[in-house]
Amino acid sequence: MGHVFDELVRRTRGTAIVLEVPDARLALCPTLGGRLFAELAGQFLHRVDLAAVAHPNNPFNNFGGNNFWPAPEGGKFGFNYRGDEWYVQPCINSQPFEKLWAEMSAAAVQKQVTLTNRAGVTVTAAMRRELRLGPLPPWLSQAGAEQAFSYVTRDSFTVLGSTPVEEALIAAWSLEQFRATAGTTAFCLVEQPEAAINFDYYEHPAERITYHQHGLTYRTDGQRRGQIGIRAGAGARCIGFYDVPARLLCVRDNRCAVGGIYFNVADNDQPQGPYSAADSYSIFNSNPDMGAFELETVGAAQVEQGILKGSELSSATSFLAFPDSSALERFLEEQLGPKEA
Repeated sequence: MGHVFDELVRRTRGTAIVLEVPDARLALCPTLGGRLFAELAGQFLHRVDLAAVAHPNNPFNNFGGNNFWPAPEGGKFGFNYRGDEWYVQPCINSQPFEKLWAEMSAAAVQKQVTLTNRAGVTVTAAMRRELRLGPLPPWLSQAGAEQAFSYVTRDSFTVLGSTPVEEALIAAWSLEQFRATAGTTAFCLVEQPEAAINFDYYEHPAERITYHQHGLTYRTDGQRRGQIGIRAGAGARCIGFYDVPARLLCVRDNRCAVGGIYFNVADNDQPQGPYSAADSYSIFNSNPDMGAFELETVGAAQVEQGILKGSELSSATSFLAFPDSSALERFLEEQLGPKEA
């Protein structure tokens, strides 16, 4: 599978920033919306659309990988609508990032964007992504994986000018996209899981959810569009996915400091207003046309004296490859606990 990573880098025409550690490679792609793509032990980990990488001329260049996106998507302050038409603004869809610096284990890119929300208000901001390779979280280092690596992204919007919060909201949103199969299942580690979920998205996917003592699972097979949020106030430890046949585990940890304003980021009309939900995580399952799912972390808006200042989101992503499926299953059972009756 190493050829997929190499082909991706080749099609970025020398612009990709490649970081390497033993057993793993990570590409930060300034010309692909600052997206990240990873490989572990020769296995390419993300969904990628190589045709779109080679010819990025679509109304929405859905390259795959780990994407940095402005929230909210819908509602009266949504950045993805012109009236009732879903729309990706050019500064997000096609404007490249500028490389600020790159080292052996870290890099940073930035661009200035001008976004117009559904209310017609323009927000100009510095959009910055920093990437750093790091150690596995201690609880994962004890999991018994054969190969593993971890990285942290720090995504931020710094609003330029003076925009009242009554006219606009903005939050950093990291959407990490993976190929869906019959063996991929997303999860969330959270106490009181039934109270933690926000269903204010596309549909109510209750048949896909199984509750456990210390969390929940959500079947992510890319066969029916659905989405759930995890409330910021629920105190979730992390979200992730596992693929038992592939012996693969992915964990995403939202490391945002306490503070700021969480709001409804959902791609819908938000009839109860922009503050009707407050999620720090989300899990999305696509239709067969994309055949993917996303593990999403969401930041909070920073507001001072009624003026929108920006948003900062720190997210850690870890990948672990286990020596056999039983080792992965044992670790999952330890973390999630028994199924609830």
